[in-house]
Amino acid sequence: MKKFKYKFDSVLNFKDNIKKEAMKEVALVGKQIEESAIKKEKLIEELNGCKMGNNIGSMKISELQFIESHIYYLKKKIEFIDSEIARLKLLMKIKQSELIEKTKESKIFHKLKESKFLQFKKEENRAETKMLDELAIQKSSRE
Repeated sequence: MKKFKYKFDSVLNFKDNIKKEAMKEVALVGKQIEESAIKKEKLIEELNGCKMGNNIGSMKISELQFIESHIYYLKKKIEFIDSEIARLKLLMKIKQSELIEKTKESKIFHKLKESKFLQFKKEENRAETKMLDELAIQKSSRE
């Protein structure tokens, strides 16, 4: 019996590696989205803290101006992070569609390999049956 050798094994391995890379990219973008969301939450907490600290009591005008400029800065930073999250979500959709495409390509080669393996098994069984038939004929002709 000979061993099954799939002629597109190298292509299949290449497609699987590309699929794994695409999965890593999707995970990386997901992690970046999470990190940006955490940064945004921290900035919102800081912004709320500044607004609450602003109402405590009497302050110098310079302190009040500093707090107001800091609040403005925090709002702008939150807007920037919102736009960054939107950009990352768009990138995530692109990477997910690429991953789906790579998965389809990989599945095609896996199905082809499975089909070729079944065909190989069928041919092996046919050859084995033929050999057994010949042995039976030879044995019966000797008797």
